[in-house]
Amino acid sequence: MKYNHNKKRNTALIYEVIINELTKASLKKDAQKKDKIVMVLKEFFGKGKILSKELDIYKSLADSIYPSRELAEKVLSESKRQFRALDRKKVFNEQTRLINKINKSLTKDVWNNYIFSFKKVATLNQVLQSDLPPKKQVVLESKLIESLLEPKGVEKKFPKVNNLAMKKFIENFNDKYTEQLDEAQKQFLNKYIMSHVDGGLEFKASIYTEIDRLKTVLRESLGHSPKDTQTKIQKVLDKISDYNQRKIDKDLVYEVFKIQMLASEISK
Repeated sequence: MKYNHNKKRNTALIYEVIINELTKASLKKDAQKKDKIVMVLKEFFGKGKILSKELDIYKSLADSIYPSRELAEKVLSESKRQFRALDRKKVFNEQTRLINKINKSLTKDVWNNYIFSFKKVATLNQVLQSDLPPKKQVVLESKLIESLLEPKGVEKKFPKVNNLAMKKFIENFNDKYTEQLDEAQKQFLNKYIMSHVDGGLEFKASIYTEIDRLKTVLRESLGHSPKDTQTKIQKVLDKISDYNQRKIDKDLVYEVFKIQMLASEISK
């Protein structure tokens, strides 16, 4: 049975829609809605759930960079094999159940959430479905392989480490910089460092909450700052006004950290 692609039949896009709604709930400090969303995530994307397995396949292609074409091609081939091996009827039924849950427990408006990676994830769905004409399928896979390759001259990612080593690293970090960093900065960095544990779920919610806090601090400082300082603060506020639409990456994290330093100085 062939299932046509759309946002509501793409597991990775459904997941991103839910994460965006979780972020909005966190920004609005809507604890009740946040709890509902977390329950939905646990029910459908918990360990061993079929939608979680499918999401992992998407992530192996959407969130990874590989050092060689050969390795990237092997990952793509295995991803397609695992995708086909999943019980497609069961996946379809779970998607239907999840869609109904979202519409009833949350609101239908969640489908209007902006998805930064929409185009890429939609392309991945086409590749994994493998139902395009041969020429289009090959061209699309070739473009995907290119996007998975590590650019030359780019520093390799820091290797993964176990939780014990990460905990020790955080303790050493806090001991060394306890005088230089305020509490907000330390908590922010700790969550970023530990974001690998839950796939960045908590950090995605917390970074937007922190951005909202920084906006408040900066706005409140405008009224009692010198004129030249007000101009600079306003420029920072203009810069972070679109942060909610930006992809969360190391550049955004670094910018937020610098603005935390500014806010800390202003508060002092």
